[in-house]
Amino acid sequence: MNFTMLLQEDDYIVYVGTYGSEQDNTIRVLRLDPIARSLKQLEGVQGIENPSYLTVNQSQEALYAISEVKEGKVTLYEIDKPTYHLQEGNSQRGEAVEGPCYITLDEAEDYLFIVNYGGGSLSVYELASDHTIGQLLDQQTYSVGSRPHTIVQIPGTSNFVVTDLGLDRIYLYKLINGKLMIINEIATTPGSGPRHAAVLADHKKVYIVNEFNSQLSVYSYDSSFSSMELVQKINTIDKPIGLKNYGADVHIAYGKSFLYTSNRGHDSISVFQIDEEGLLIYVDNVSSEGNWPRNFVITPDEKFLLIANERTNSIVLMEIGADGLPIYSGEKYTIPAPVCLKTF
Repeated sequence: MNFTMLLQEDDYIVYVGTYGSEQDNTIRVLRLDPIARSLKQLEGVQGIENPSYLTVNQSQEALYAISEVKEGKVTLYEIDKPTYHLQEGNSQRGEAVEGPCYITLDEAEDYLFIVNYGGGSLSVYELASDHTIGQLLDQQTYSVGSRPHTIVQIPGTSNFVVTDLGLDRIYLYKLINGKLMIINEIATTPGSGPRHAAVLADHKKVYIVNEFNSQLSVYSYDSSFSSMELVQKINTIDKPIGLKNYGADVHIAYGKSFLYTSNRGHDSISVFQIDEEGLLIYVDNVSSEGNWPRNFVITPDEKFLLIANERTNSIVLMEIGADGLPIYSGEKYTIPAPVCLKTF
């Protein structure tokens, strides 16, 4: 098959991480055709169990995947364009990769960060110029009961935010030569479970979706980044729903000034408008057209939103209207237990 003929100028590439065994194609590369509103597979990779989170460098030359098992690992896959074939590179294992749930790069792509939900820790690896995963530079280990879930960089700085849903904590760090230096530790609402975060640097705001109380917490920070102030709490669902709901993911459509979160249980996407102060105005809730929307992603042109519905084995394609509301396109791509999406 000639993959170069399949890809058109307006197409997007979607990288998918799923739950599954080493015998399954647990990492997929899909092509999103925005004209036909369709998803097609270009590549499937076996050999890694439960790659529940992925990160891809900006040049799309390297994909890094964590294996979400107790004795986990992190693996490099070299991306061969234009076919988007994934070639397995080196891996790292050990106590620094224990029950991992999240992986990301710093802006300069010099370091790889792994958040260990199961191990209650955070690890920093050095990256070589050929994208190889190098030596472990730092490991932050937290108190008993810790369940760290994400690390997010404040754009244009060496500052980072880490959420801990087990201890209801937020940690502020500065990265110096590959080592995380603690700046502050902030207690959040007891029982809220801070999970994922998004940053709007223009307004110096951090938006954190809480797993357990169906709320978003909005924090303000100043240029010193010595602390953060809670300036808003807002519900992700506007009326009682009579069932358990677990907040999952959060993303911003920066050009459109809208923020979105996913709700597992209510099985929906919450839509908020971002006002001139960076605060949130609830707009609406739309169905995720499936069960357990663990992760979602917005295309770079902010025209489409793709939802990974873990329990109904589907990726749903939504079109984002001028009013910010996602509208179901009719495309529902079947794939076993999708849990992470990245698009370029």
